Amino acid sequence: MIRPQTTLFSSIFAATAALATVVVVILLTAASPAETFGTFIFGPFSNRYALGNFLSVASLLGLTGAGVVIAFRSGVFNLGGEGQVYSAALMTTVLFTLTPIPSVPAILIAASVPMFIAGLSGWLFHKTGADELITSFLFSAALVPVIDYLIVGPLRDQETSLLATPAVPEGARLMQLLPPSTLSTGLVWTLLAVALLWFVLHWTLLGYELRIVGYNRRLARYAGIPVGWYTTLPMALSGFLHGLAGVILVLGVHHRSIVGFSGGLGWNGIAVALIARNRPGLIVPAAIFFAYLSAGARAAVLENQTTWELGSLVQGVVFLFVTADLLKRRHRRTTASGTTETGGTA
Repeated sequence: MIRPQTTLFSSIFAATAALATVVVVILLTAASPAETFGTFIFGPFSNRYALGNFLSVASLLGLTGAGVVIAFRSGVFNLGGEGQVYSAALMTTVLFTLTPIPSVPAILIAASVPMFIAGLSGWLFHKTGADELITSFLFSAALVPVIDYLIVGPLRDQETSLLATPAVPEGARLMQLLPPSTLSTGLVWTLLAVALLWFVLHWTLLGYELRIVGYNRRLARYAGIPVGWYTTLPMALSGFLHGLAGVILVLGVHHRSIVGFSGGLGWNGIAVALIARNRPGLIVPAAIFFAYLSAGARAAVLENQTTWELGSLVQGVVFLFVTADLLKRRHRRTTASGTTETGGTA
C-alpha cells in the first residue's frame, strides 16, 4: 500500500517542478519576466471568460482522468482515450443533427461507441493475451483519420469555411454556466461521475474485487474472482467515461464536430490520473491543476508573447515526474512481492 504522505509529497514535488520550469522558461524567453509570470499565475482568473474556459477544460479532463483511473485500478491501461473522445463526439453530432432520437438515448448511444471499442481491447487481452495498451492505441490511431475524413467529407457543413460538421440544434445544447465562456452543466456530469467512481471502488463488492485484480491477478484467480470480467468491464467503463467527455465537447463546448478539436483530452487524461495517483478523490484537484497550467501558459503566450512551447514544456515536466515516481513504486512493489503479475494500486 502507498502511504498518503508519500503520495502527497510526490504530487507536490511534481507541481513544484512544473512551476520551476515556468519560471526558468519565462526568464529565458520573455521580454518582461515579472509581468509574464504574473499573467501565468493570475491569467486564468482574470475575467469571467477565462475562468469559465479554464473550468470547462478541467471538467473534461476530470472525465478522461476518471476513465484512465478505473482501468488502471484493475491492472489494465487504456491508451486509446483520444480516439474514444473523438468517436463519441462525432456520433453525438450525427445523432443530434441527422436523426430524431431523443437526447438521453442519443447521449447513451454516443458514449457507448467508445465503451465498445475500449471493452474490445480488454476482451482481446483476456482471450488472446493481446496487450490492451497496444490494441487500444491502435484502435484510436485508426479511428482518428477516419473521423477526420468524415468531418471534412460527407458530413462537412457546406455553409461555412470551417472543417466542421453542421451545429447541433440549440435545444440539445447543455446550459452554459458562465457565459460567454464554454463552461456548461457538463461540470456537474464530471462531479457526479467522479463521486460515483469513488463510491464504487471503495464501498461495493465490485470495486473491492476490481482492486484485488489490479493489485495481483494471480491472487485474484486463487480467490475465485473472475479476472476476465474485471479486465473487460473496467476497459468498457473507461471508454464510456471518455465518451461522456466527447459528448460534452459537442453539446457543451463547440456544438459541432471540428477536425482536431479533441485537443489532447485523451492523452492529458493520463496525466491527470497519474497526478491523482489513481485515487478518485484526487481526480478533481488534479484536473483543476493540469487545466490551470494549460490556461496560465496560454494566457502568458497570448498577452506577453512568450514561447508557444511553454504549455507543452510544463505538461512534459509533470508527465516526467509523475511517471518516474509511479515506475519507481511499481518496481519496489514487484521486487518485494516476487511476482510480475501486478497491476494498479489497490
